[in-house]
Amino acid sequence: MKEILQTDRLLMRTWTLVDVKALFEICRDPEIMLHIGTGKPYQSVDEAINFLNWTVAYQAENGFCRWAIVEKASQRIIGSCGFARLENSGEIELGYLLARQAWGKGFATEAAAACLKYGFKELGFSSVVALTDPEHIASQRVVEKLGFIWRGIENYGGESNSVYVAVNPEE
Repeated sequence: MKEILQTDRLLMRTWTLVDVKALFEICRDPEIMLHIGTGKPYQSVDEAINFLNWTVAYQAENGFCRWAIVEKASQRIIGSCGFARLENSGEIELGYLLARQAWGKGFATEAAAACLKYGFKELGFSSVVALTDPEHIASQRVVEKLGFIWRGIENYGGESNSVYVAVNPEE
């Protein structure tokens, strides 16, 4: 595993197959997965293995992916945050998810802010988008706190999403 970045309370690092149990436990929760992907929780460990295999390959190919979020105090994986390219447009998307016990503690904002800064300064992104379920108000608040501007409702993968954009302040 490779450390990517740190905040006061969090460490973001690449995933390894050793993380499969932690990832599965997070993603099997229906409430966590309600606004992510298909909206369905993981039913088997194989789904977690598929995601981990994707992150390893994607990181190797692109130099970024969705990274594991580790809470420093407990050393536990509490979620995922990072980047991927949208298939339709090639735009860089910031995405995140957190275990339920990590909700309401500011971790999503902390992790996403650190990733966004890293994406602009270290990876050289000129802009980043964030897609949220139009009904996921908490996630919309996170991206708005980070300075993302609402672009509108757009269709990705057959789903309507609220799309937000952040532009690199250095450009």
